[in-house]
Amino acid sequence: MINQFNEQVQQVNEFFVNGQVKESYNLAKALLVDESFGADASFPTIQQHVALLEANGYANMPTPSAENMQQSVERVDGSYPERDVLAAYIGTQDDEQFGKVVDELLAGSIEAQANAYYTMAEYFVLAKEPDKAMVQYAEAIKLQPNKALYWGAFAQFINRLEASPYLALRLIEEAIELDRMNPRWYYIQGNIFFQLVASTKNLSYIPALEEAWQKAKKRCSAKQVELKVEIAKSEDLLAQWKKQML
Repeated sequence: MINQFNEQVQQVNEFFVNGQVKESYNLAKALLVDESFGADASFPTIQQHVALLEANGYANMPTPSAENMQQSVERVDGSYPERDVLAAYIGTQDDEQFGKVVDELLAGSIEAQANAYYTMAEYFVLAKEPDKAMVQYAEAIKLQPNKALYWGAFAQFINRLEASPYLALRLIEEAIELDRMNPRWYYIQGNIFFQLVASTKNLSYIPALEEAWQKAKKRCSAKQVELKVEIAKSEDLLAQWKKQML
């Protein structure tokens, strides 16, 4: 029994450092409800692990359905069609027109409403109002949990804010599961791992970090030059960091 628990506790950690954070959380929760695990020396550690993840919203995440949704394709310049409403506003600065279009989206289908919340989230990011952006991103994934873009954009926002890499990892994992061919999501996942390595000095995240960026590079189209450059710059930063730390 003790050996079995040791293996499971190790698996909780391995799942997490490899980016399988849902698996890590679910296995840790299963261990906690096992009465015989209560006397195990690892019980407090697993309890802390679950508490940390639940403090980052793991218990209340929307669940994608089995519906096979067509995912958004990133354009060469890194933009997405769902962001066109905001792009038009940035070009004109017409507050009235922007508000009118957002209101129309909010009065439309579930998909349109989710697009409205995503648009407002991105607007609040530009306006440097992160708390409001957080609320809007959360609404977008709640309304449309099958859309990788909303999970990925939320993860990118959290990562850039350096607010909670544990939440960001959970969000980007969902984006990847929904759209495994988009290189952007793997690039963001690598960036989140990099943030974790830098903040915790835990080098066990490095293999998953490097693997994420490799997957991103393999999935880049010939035209995604900007993204390839971003990945190369990040790899250079990691190489410099390794020289200093190792």
